[in-house]
Amino acid sequence: MFTWSDYMQKLEELRGQGAQVFIVGYSVLGRPIYGVFKGGYSGGQVLIQAAIHAREGVTAPVVLKMMENYSGSAGVWCLPMVNPDGAELVRVGLDSVADEKKRGFVLEVNGGSEDFSLWKANINAVDLNVNFPAKWGTGTQNVTYPAPGNYIGAYPLDQPESRALHDFTLKIQPAVTLSYHAKGEVIYKGFECADPYPELAQSLGKSTGYGVFSSGGSAGGYKDWFVTTSYLPGVTVEVGDSAASYGELYAQTDAIYARNAQVLDICARFVQDILNG
Repeated sequence: MFTWSDYMQKLEELRGQGAQVFIVGYSVLGRPIYGVFKGGYSGGQVLIQAAIHAREGVTAPVVLKMMENYSGSAGVWCLPMVNPDGAELVRVGLDSVADEKKRGFVLEVNGGSEDFSLWKANINAVDLNVNFPAKWGTGTQNVTYPAPGNYIGAYPLDQPESRALHDFTLKIQPAVTLSYHAKGEVIYKGFECADPYPELAQSLGKSTGYGVFSSGGSAGGYKDWFVTTSYLPGVTVEVGDSAASYGELYAQTDAIYARNAQVLDICARFVQDILNG
């Protein structure tokens, strides 16, 4: 598993490379939501975010390794762990929740089980990736009550983690966003009728060997919001063997990275060659 100490060590290693490490916000329980930046500020920028779903924590070490090996001139911004409370709940369990009321709450939402290995949500039992203002609440799997996954929240962006990602995106105005999820080895592009620059997703699919599909049945996701408000490419990358458990995916970290090793360079060339003319 990828521990909080492992996370801090990777961030320090990136600092040692000259990367900028900063905080874009804080989780419900006050954990920092870190960001990393490499490259230059001029021209189109790329934003990659991961671990917005608690059980998909393997995406954090994958994107950190991607950042470690990125040396291009295009600016790349990375939020490796958007949902730190959820990731820690999956990894550590109830001991990660110091607040007694929150501890009792998540235990109740989880049906009394202390096995949180399939938990997707944040510590308020809101699924952050259905909490964005893009046909919010209309997804086929959405629920309207606190749950381990798929709860849309009381209203869009009512959680500090989704607000932090939303506000940071508006601040840096990226030309491309990459959302790393697990699992299934597929790429999703576009949202409903909006499918800007589909050639980027096809290039990523060719490089990774992942199938490329148009999104269907989803709503309220980060990618959905970005695509429809910017009409720029937002891509969801689902990594890892679908037959493996979420915990077993950590053993695949190096193999997952190997298939995604060229992704940032492809996006960097896209923003430089296509968007910057």
